[in-house]
Amino acid sequence: MDEYYWTSVDFEKLSKAHTMAELLVIALSILDRMPQPVVMISGPITTGGHGSLEENLRSFANAVRLVRVSGKTVFNQLPFEDKFMELSKKANMPYFTPILDDFFLPILKSGKIKQVVFMKDWQSSTGARWEYTVAGELGVDRVFI
Repeated sequence: MDEYYWTSVDFEKLSKAHTMAELLVIALSILDRMPQPVVMISGPITTGGHGSLEENLRSFANAVRLVRVSGKTVFNQLPFEDKFMELSKKANMPYFTPILDDFFLPILKSGKIKQVVFMKDWQSSTGARWEYTVAGELGVDRVFI
């Protein structure tokens, strides 16, 4: 895992986390250690994109690398994805909105994300469309790959 700002304690907490609130605490702690400005990638993972979770995850990881290579500090959500999936399965909801309402909304409201970088095909993703709207409402800069 190439997560520059994660510690072994973060990964241990992540492995033991059972709620969105616990995941948020880990994310905010990591964001506190990251040099500003921090950007976040937005694009298809569970909805839209290539129509396959595996392909979408691969594309997302490539977008993270691309933006990092351009010199930006990227908050990478991918280490959280397994926990998001685990919590989503337990909730039995058509779309697991707590990822947006209880994780990404507080992160975007924290002021620690200065820019959201939208991947190709971002409009096909329920979450990315939500992030586009919310980032705009909060005055977070939005750019496109």
